[in-house]
Amino acid sequence: MKTKGRDDLPFVLHAQKNGERFLVEAKAVIDASGTWTNPNPVISEGVWTTEEQNLSKQVFYGIPDVLGKYKNRYSGKKVLVVGSGHSAINTLLELGELKERVQETEIVWVLRKSRLEDVYGGREQDQLAARGELGTRIQKLVESGKVKVMTPFHIQELKKDGEKIQVVGSLNSELAQIDAIDEIISNTGSRPDFSFLREVRVISDPGLESVLELAPLIDPNVHSCGTVRPHGENELRQPEKDFYIVGSKSYGRAPTFLMATGYEQVRSVVAALVGDREAAERVELELPETGVCSIKSSSCCEPEKSGAGVVNSDEVNSCCSPITKPVTSTSSCCS
Repeated sequence: MKTKGRDDLPFVLHAQKNGERFLVEAKAVIDASGTWTNPNPVISEGVWTTEEQNLSKQVFYGIPDVLGKYKNRYSGKKVLVVGSGHSAINTLLELGELKERVQETEIVWVLRKSRLEDVYGGREQDQLAARGELGTRIQKLVESGKVKVMTPFHIQELKKDGEKIQVVGSLNSELAQIDAIDEIISNTGSRPDFSFLREVRVISDPGLESVLELAPLIDPNVHSCGTVRPHGENELRQPEKDFYIVGSKSYGRAPTFLMATGYEQVRSVVAALVGDREAAERVELELPETGVCSIKSSSCCEPEKSGAGVVNSDEVNSCCSPITKPVTSTSSCCS
């Protein structure tokens, strides 16, 4: 709470190694601890429930090594994947390979998006080729019929049913449930952990939990295409002198972080800490724009659904192809 003389005092880090605690004094701190170890719950409201916590042995948060370490865990099982980002896509692609080896494996994919097309992204038109390939591959997997897709699905409750899990929620705003689930893989995003920063003066955006100055640059409610404006030490400053949050943690809950952005952040911050203002303010990162702005051009872009609300992705009309016009983050299509 004290302010007088604060900027002249060292930071004190409490660390633990081999069961023993030790202290480290530092002139500056760069927090690049990420968000991966602090996942969101499966429940759509974002609240941890006792029921979900009690099912922890059957719920994996993150991307499991489906074809390696956890192969036996998922082989021949009915697996529910939750989420619509690149983590979920990676998980589904590996489960698809597992199903080719063990046909009894069932894959159910639930997500909250109204249009499955939005998940595929730019595909071959994405100038980040590896990211575009993920979209192309997951589209092929879905169209192969190996994955049962249920969207928009909002999970409201998890119930233990013997050795199985029953998932209760809403599908197209109607009550629905998925029975006899063996395993759940949750790819519902992560959020930063500020619990160990309680004695440090930091400010985060109330919506994204990101570094405050970054929020208007990365807010997914606004930015649906183009690139994030280059940023560095100036935008990453905190009220606490010489304390910075960088990397995916600086983006908070926003899902659009790229590792190359983090490297540039660190370069700029370190330059500032050693007194090289020119280097700190210089931009040394050039990211290609996606070249794609996926917008809903007509009603034919709505995929038809069966009575159970399951997407028939092969019936999505070709008019839904993304616009190929290159855009910037200020383009009107990004509104």
